[in-house]
Amino acid sequence: MIEPGAQTVLELMQRSRPKVTISYDPNIRPSLIADRKHAVAHVERSVAHAHLIKASSDDVEYLYPGEPTDAIAHRWLGLGPTVVVITSGAGGASLYTRHHTRHVAAPAVAVVDTVGAGDAFMAGLIDALARADLLQPQAFSFINTRTAETLDNLLRHATRVASLTCQRAGANPPTRQELDWASQHETA
Repeated sequence: MIEPGAQTVLELMQRSRPKVTISYDPNIRPSLIADRKHAVAHVERSVAHAHLIKASSDDVEYLYPGEPTDAIAHRWLGLGPTVVVITSGAGGASLYTRHHTRHVAAPAVAVVDTVGAGDAFMAGLIDALARADLLQPQAFSFINTRTAETLDNLLRHATRVASLTCQRAGANPPTRQELDWASQHETA
């Protein structure tokens, strides 16, 4: 969002969109934003060039105070992405496509540190998409045809990654072995 890099990143997103799946997390930092309206415009331009959006409920509330999260997710879908995910910390995460709205609860964990949880969530979501062979732009567009169970599994995997990250100090995401163990020992 800060120049001189902001415009360069937007141009790179625009050029790359047909060739690679682009994920975008606005990761709003109010102390770095001088003009909220400018921030909204920049975020919306970025959303238009991405396939996958992940934003926190705090990001959405800062950008669009008082507006319903569902309405923002659908507004963003209208700008061009295929999937919008809104995370709400302990409240879980919601995934929106043109045909589906899904929500999963976050696992109840003893939180040590939330630093890196959003990045871990996004990494977990990208990992789940790659494991489902849905990460390439051509395949990613087929996410709208997936079942609710498949979409829930993508969200559960991402929330698992974020919750494991929150159980330790620092931005320290889990290893594949830790994820596999947690998946096998998860309670319904």
